[in-house]
Amino acid sequence: MSSVYLFVLCPPYSGSTVLWRLISTSKMVSTLPDEGQFLPELQGVMRHDAWNPDHQLPWDGIREVWRSHWDLTKPVLVEKSPPNLMQVDAIRRHFVPSFFVLMVRNPYAHVEGLMRRNGWTAADSADFSIRRLRDQMENARRLPDAPRFTYEDLVRDPAAIVEKIEAALPQLGKLNPEAEFTTHANDTLESRPIMDFNEVKMSRLSVEDRAVISARLQQDLEAMEFWGYRLED
Repeated sequence: MSSVYLFVLCPPYSGSTVLWRLISTSKMVSTLPDEGQFLPELQGVMRHDAWNPDHQLPWDGIREVWRSHWDLTKPVLVEKSPPNLMQVDAIRRHFVPSFFVLMVRNPYAHVEGLMRRNGWTAADSADFSIRRLRDQMENARRLPDAPRFTYEDLVRDPAAIVEKIEAALPQLGKLNPEAEFTTHANDTLESRPIMDFNEVKMSRLSVEDRAVISARLQQDLEAMEFWGYRLED
């Protein structure tokens, strides 16, 4: 039986690692040793102009590199590089059959991560975050059968999200929503069950930061509302 490809589409610092590790609890999947964009053979190719939707990538070559790292005896081959969310149409052409899981995170928590991890301003981080919400909204419309949910949905009820993912892709077999994972959260590496870190992240934002973020997020209320988010006062 040939394998299928599963792409986790999620902006950076939005919980993609814990979702990826949750999917990896299935014995039916093979994952790459790192995000595909960070494999030594591909960093120079995939990290250049990664968030430009018009950037043309050599997908045939990328696929062969990834396949050299996957266990091709597994039914499901998983990849999670965040910029993949800009490349859905190209991915569907070059990875057949391909399936997708979509997730986003509260933009205020997302912005805090971008500011702290990248050293960006609140304005630049909020601009990036709202653009990714828009991109994911368009992906959701382009991929109506793909499971989509928020980070908040995942941490509130992991079992319900597991049920949604398993129903969409039976080849995955069973996932374990009660597993503990080693992930980078709050600048520490610890093994823990799926937990909500939004409150501690958002508590780091100043009143001034929140005002700037809200002003920038107001640029695209349609995308905010699509994912169920509201502007903070």
